[in-house]
Formats: sequence, C-alpha cells, structure tokens
Amino acid sequence: MSNNVPALSYGSELKRKALHLGALAMPAGLLVLGRTAALLVLVPLALAAVFCDVARQRWAWMHRFIGWVFGPIMRPEEQPPFGGPIVLNGATWMCVSAALCAALFPEPVAAAALAMLMVGDGAAAVVGRRYGRHRYPFGGAAAKSLEGSAAFFATGLLTARPLAAVAAPGHAPLTPLQLGLGALAATVVEALPIPVNDNVRVPFVAGLVMGLAA
Repeated sequence: MSNNVPALSYGSELKRKALHLGALAMPAGLLVLGRTAALLVLVPLALAAVFCDVARQRWAWMHRFIGWVFGPIMRPEEQPPFGGPIVLNGATWMCVSAALCAALFPEPVAAAALAMLMVGDGAAAVVGRRYGRHRYPFGGAAAKSLEGSAAFFATGLLTARPLAAVAAPGHAPLTPLQLGLGALAATVVEALPIPVNDNVRVPFVAGLVMGLAA
C-alpha cells in the first residue's frame, strides 16, 4: 500500500457503513449480557483490533493480508505504507469505543450512545455524500453537510429508542428527553472538526449528556 490510495467510492462507502449495522450486536449484547460479561468480550476484542493495526505495520504478511481483506473499504488515511506510523482504522476505534462506553456508562446509556454512532454515522456519510448540498463553513474539504446531520439525528434517535426502552437490571429505561438531548449532542459533535476520532467522541459525548440529563 502507498500514500496514493484513492478515496473511497460511494459503493465502498456503502459497504463500509454496512459494517456499522453489523456492529449493533455490541450494544444489543451489552443489554443482554450485562456490563461484566460484555466487558469480558469487548475488552479482548478491542485489544485484538489494536494489535492487528500495530502488527500490520511491523509484519509484511499481516500488512498484505489486512490490505487484501479490508483495503477496499478503508479510507486512504487508514492505510499508511508498511513500516510507517501506527494508524488505527475506524473498526478498531469502534471496538475501543464500545469497551470504553460499557465501562463508563450504565448499560442503557452505553447501548443507546453506541447505537446512535453505528447507525447515525453511517446515515450521515451515505446521505451527505449523495445529497449534501449545504456544507458547514468549517471542516475544510471534509466539511459535513446539514443534510447528513439531519440523517444522523433522525436515524440515530430512531435506532437508539428501542434499545433504550429495554430496562437493564437495576436501571430504568431512558426518557425521551435523555434520548433527544443525546442524539442532538451526538449530531453536533459528529459534524464538528474535532481532532478526536468520531467513533470515540460521538458515543462518549452522547452518553455523557444522556447521563447528566437523567
């Protein structure tokens, strides 16, 4: 791989975001298994994902294998040349984020925050790339769009609602106010050009806001 990796096509973007939908197994599993059991799965998963990103920059065969399997749906900045800097890809950040949310927030809050990320972020990218006409004045060439943000808010809220309605043992279901504020916070943070991976900042801020709104 080289630094001249082309930008993702729209079709590849769709495939990439389809993985987000599959990742909904993590917040659903958190509600079913509970925090302790879920962390026994999520922490090793996050560590394994980080290990793979480190290994692909140190072992040529791992670099080739990951490039062959995941290269078509990885962004150019996620594909440094072999031996270059360690770069965590979006899937790795999502695994790390799931483990952190499970550790920091009550199960319903963590599940809702992760669901907002996994569905809302995918909707924002797909809608924004195809229908985004009103770009924000910040973010430069990577500026997000109002249309993408609207898709994030609507789909994130609708997806988190059924998960948040499940009362995990010892926790009450989240209220509409908590969900609404959490989805709004996640939408704003996703659109801002903050130098922290969106797979981490979005669920963390959403979870924090929902927790404070309890």
